[in-house]
Amino acid sequence: MNLENVVMNCIKFQLGLKVEKIIESTEKSPDFLVQCGKYKYLIELKSKWTKKEFLKYREEELLSGKIFEEINPVGRKIHISRVVESACRQLKKSKIKADFKLVWLHAKGHNPYFQVEDFESTLYGREYIADWGDNKPLMYCYYFNNSDFYFHRNILDSAIVSDDQEMKLCLNTLSPRYKEFKKCKLREAFQNAVIDPVDDEIRSKVFSVGPEFDRNHGDVIDYLTKKYNLQRPMKMEMQQLSGTMLLPKK
Repeated sequence: MNLENVVMNCIKFQLGLKVEKIIESTEKSPDFLVQCGKYKYLIELKSKWTKKEFLKYREEELLSGKIFEEINPVGRKIHISRVVESACRQLKKSKIKADFKLVWLHAKGHNPYFQVEDFESTLYGREYIADWGDNKPLMYCYYFNNSDFYFHRNILDSAIVSDDQEMKLCLNTLSPRYKEFKKCKLREAFQNAVIDPVDDEIRSKVFSVGPEFDRNHGDVIDYLTKKYNLQRPMKMEMQQLSGTMLLPKK
């Protein structure tokens, strides 16, 4: 079963929504039209694979008996931004009327957990913040960096990120339709599998840089210090680490 059919089954059977595949034309168009209640949703599906050259190199290292180590810096990735930008162009050009527009980012690489983290960091400009003057745990800060949700706020209402095991809905809290989308059936269908920085900030689970902040004339750390009464906040340069080895068959 190809990825489009898998996604359609997820929408139809797991989320319980009506979905149809949009017929392709000479121009690139979104992939799906979803309908539930009084709303219609356009969805463009994008998948990210690991480059063949990298997989070949990885296989050679593993077959030689080595442990293959990977280090992935956490943060916004330009190559993912280009994918999101391409999806937004297709959504914007579509002549099909819809109330909301979404991109579905599916991780098909050899390490999908890394990819999903990159999807979310790119959409939200998300970073990790530690306050060394307090006993607060390490926390996410949304919109710390430039974010794709900000750049495409007038087009993109939300994003779905997934791998072969799970999926979640990422709300674009900067969209002018955020409050309306938050009440829709699609949002309800995801139940607790939702990222909503506004709700999480209210619960003191995350930090968030508000749209009123002027990045051209202000310091983000100084802004966070004043907004949350922090002591010594610092952005933490996080990395994802993995090691893989081949084991002999018994």
